[in-house]
Amino acid sequence: CWIEQDLLPKLKETSVLIMDNATFHKGKRLQELVRCAGHYIVWLPKYSPDLNPIEKMWSRVKSIRNKFRIKDIDELFKKHCDSLFSI
Repeated sequence: CWIEQDLLPKLKETSVLIMDNATFHKGKRLQELVRCAGHYIVWLPKYSPDLNPIEKMWSRVKSIRNKFRIKDIDELFKKHCDSLFSI
């Protein structure tokens, strides 16, 4: 996973990772990886997108992307990327 392969090796000092309550963040494996690497997780309160600035960007991306009729996964990926880079 990205955290194991990319993020954790770059954290040289003990760090605190702030995470929302997305299902994939709550997995035991991810939490164990962070703990075993000597870092900590602080969880944002549930249903608090106002404390997570990236949520505003995702909302804009989804709003742009949803203006299109998507036929397949390749088109979905392209429109999602186009929406992201148009912001």
